[in-house]
Amino acid sequence: MLILVNGLPYFSKKIVDDLNEFDKVNRYVFFDTYSSDWQKIRFLLTLPFCSAVISFNGISDKSNLFDWVILFKKKVIMQWHGADVDLAVQRTKNKTIDRKYIDYSTHLVSAPWFSEELKNVIDKTIYAPFSYVDSAGNSNLYDKIKLLTYLANDKEEFYGWNEIYSFAKQNPEIEITVIGSDGKGLNAPPSVNFKGWISKDELLVDFKRHAIFIRLTDHDGKALTVSQALGAGCEVIWTYQLDNCHYIEKDSVQLDQKIKELTNLIANRNLSPNQKNINYAKEHLLRESVIANYVEKLKIVLDA
Repeated sequence: MLILVNGLPYFSKKIVDDLNEFDKVNRYVFFDTYSSDWQKIRFLLTLPFCSAVISFNGISDKSNLFDWVILFKKKVIMQWHGADVDLAVQRTKNKTIDRKYIDYSTHLVSAPWFSEELKNVIDKTIYAPFSYVDSAGNSNLYDKIKLLTYLANDKEEFYGWNEIYSFAKQNPEIEITVIGSDGKGLNAPPSVNFKGWISKDELLVDFKRHAIFIRLTDHDGKALTVSQALGAGCEVIWTYQLDNCHYIEKDSVQLDQKIKELTNLIANRNLSPNQKNINYAKEHLLRESVIANYVEKLKIVLDA
């Protein structure tokens, strides 16, 4: 079967390459309909010949493109994975949601908590994560316990800067590395080092050098950085409950308590990475297992 895929290129192009490698029955073709008019035209010209369309974004407002998909009576799969969830929930509350495409489609979610968040929007969802790590393992001992976190530029508070700042002020002896944000405009203590955007290889090195990874978002999907941190044997503190992660609310007091607890835990194992987390990543988070599982979920929907 020919299956058309549209969505943001960052996610969609990669998953299409993965699907074409692992699924020997179907052929997947990506169209960047979000930023290219020519790609929209190509999508519409190809539409009559496909069996299904996957939208790597939940659609909760008017879409001329998907009006054509429904007109041609093509099966639609929506993959929900982040801000699209928030939009649909808010539009439902505000009674501004367009349910035409939602009611027509089958829905996959990339994080288990999205099913609960979308319960007033969608009756049934299927948990189908698609992000994976390229490697898992860390044989090095830490020279000392350091913290790593991700903050997006201009959205630092959303990612937990206030809590990180509070901890840094109270614990100046502990080094904190921030990736993503360059720190401009933030009154950061000397113990906080902002690295900005770094390469994939440099990021892997940082995960292996830091004993604790912190992610304190207001809202989140199944974040790849969490999987990468687990694969490197980090202790992971997160504002979401997931296997092998330490859950806290977005609160500076809870963060301080959890870091002190984990610092003792890591010291008691002689500053070695968490092998349990590495083994978990090897079993559940590598490309082969994640994409194979995703293909199986897709086949169930496509064959229904």
